[in-house]
Amino acid sequence: MNNIRNTVGLALGSGGIKGLAHVGAIKALTRHNIPIDYIAGTSIGAWVGAHYAIYKDIEKLETYTIGKKKEKLHSMFELTLKGGFIKGNKMEQLFEQWLGDTGFQGTRIPLRIIATELTSGKEIVFSTGKIAPAVRASMGVPSIFAPFEYNGMLLVDGGICNPVPADVVRKMGADIIISINLDNYRLEGLFNKKEVNSIASVSSRSINLMQHYLAKHCMRSSDVVIEPENSHEELAAWKNYFTHDIGHQHVQLGETATEEKIPQIKQLLYGQVTSATAAAE
Repeated sequence: MNNIRNTVGLALGSGGIKGLAHVGAIKALTRHNIPIDYIAGTSIGAWVGAHYAIYKDIEKLETYTIGKKKEKLHSMFELTLKGGFIKGNKMEQLFEQWLGDTGFQGTRIPLRIIATELTSGKEIVFSTGKIAPAVRASMGVPSIFAPFEYNGMLLVDGGICNPVPADVVRKMGADIIISINLDNYRLEGLFNKKEVNSIASVSSRSINLMQHYLAKHCMRSSDVVIEPENSHEELAAWKNYFTHDIGHQHVQLGETATEEKIPQIKQLLYGQVTSATAAAE
């Protein structure tokens, strides 16, 4: 009997607070015993991916991503006007507390983290060294956080160059790529002609469309694409995470979207899913 199976890579996309849906996706995959052999993450996806790659503990992952609000809020109080509003040093220290001194060679699941080098404009894929600084770099949203100086580089959010790093997971050796895209903005129904005189509305809509098309481009090598229904404005704002309980909503949205793809994933992984198996699920 041939026990060799295809390997599975998880590409966790950028998207701010919407990235808590990644937790729900991982919960659903593990519940169905879908193996995760490789992880690549961008921005919020880097944080979620790093935590799970190190500890492989879904309960701990949920606690640290949904909870720990006071610690996260405290890390934001480090104001500057040099390249952004927040220095980011406290945030890096927080990641060091949560992720420890673990390096890329010490994870339980092979991991890659994506950032953008501001001077050269190049994509930076972290695969060596400590993980905490890489996560800090990948989550450096431009204008919000000051660029992160690291090994002679000026690093900002990985979502600028590769918001859904499917190609990175493929290069790691994964046979099946599962991509989780948080930039699945609807092309219709979110903007109308009445808003055309608002500079803020036009700018916001244009940025969303740019993110939408860049994410689609980056997911070309994906075998399965999971897109949680999280485009509502109230779910996309970090302030609502601190003032309302939207974290669990994002996790549930991630679970729901992943559950819909489980038959497709199992078919790719194990072959044809029988009707009996589908009925049992």
